[in-house]
Amino acid sequence: MDLLDNPSNLSLRQLRAFWLVAHEGTMTRAAARMHLTISALSMLVRTLEEELGVRLFERTTRRIELTEAGRQFLPTVRDVFFALDSGLQTLQESKRRKSERLSLVTSPLLAASLVPEVIARFREQFPNVTVTLVDAPVDQVVAHVREGKSDFGICTADLASTDLVSQVLYKDTLVLACSPDHPLAERREASWGDLTDQSLILLTSNTGLRRLADQTLGQLTLRLKPAFEVANIQTAVGLVAAGLGISVLPAYSLSRVDGQRVVSVPLTDPVVTREIVALCTRARPFSMAAEAFLKLFTKYADQSTI
Repeated sequence: MDLLDNPSNLSLRQLRAFWLVAHEGTMTRAAARMHLTISALSMLVRTLEEELGVRLFERTTRRIELTEAGRQFLPTVRDVFFALDSGLQTLQESKRRKSERLSLVTSPLLAASLVPEVIARFREQFPNVTVTLVDAPVDQVVAHVREGKSDFGICTADLASTDLVSQVLYKDTLVLACSPDHPLAERREASWGDLTDQSLILLTSNTGLRRLADQTLGQLTLRLKPAFEVANIQTAVGLVAAGLGISVLPAYSLSRVDGQRVVSVPLTDPVVTREIVALCTRARPFSMAAEAFLKLFTKYADQSTI
């Protein structure tokens, strides 16, 4: 029998009647649960048996018992209702997500580089989800999440805290940034040793990026004195574009910078990476909408920093 060719053969009411009679063992209790008379319930079961061409129950004066065919059919009906329940839950979650609000906090650099494009793509897929963005100083991102001011935050792993849940999104690579007319701009790659005898632009020593650069230089026994020390990456990019020196920056920071102003050269010996993570509290885990947003973020970050 191919029910797909004749979908009107069986109804959910018939299947529910069969399930409840089998589960309760009596017509009386099954009819009460379906808010039907016993005769109406009996009619549903009888028409189901007629459609299937088999007897599903053996009726006695005390109880109704499943026949062999009924016992074989019962797991199938159970699976139908379990699948239906699961599908309804998925639809409800989808409906809830479509009316959801997401609040995100991240650093000004991420807020100006990767995040806007991700938000734009996310809104195309989930037009009914409202996304709010806060760009906060990097040292305030964690506090913003911990205090519940935002659903989640995106920052570098060195800022993560053990009392928060962190999820690695991708690994960013440090690159050499220079002006197009700099001698190193034509190189396919540069080493950390190439930074010697250069006008170097670095972030201040209290930043995670500077600490990572100093650690790498120390391991190579290179001690470099920067010509400029600046508090934020945007300033470093501006100085590089003006031809005032070269800098070591995260690749994503140059993803939206005009290549005619600043050139990115891979840094090797060694290649240095750092993790970009998403943060949330244990009491306020990532929602399904947040997970969808973070998946898009990872995809776009990988594409934009190749």
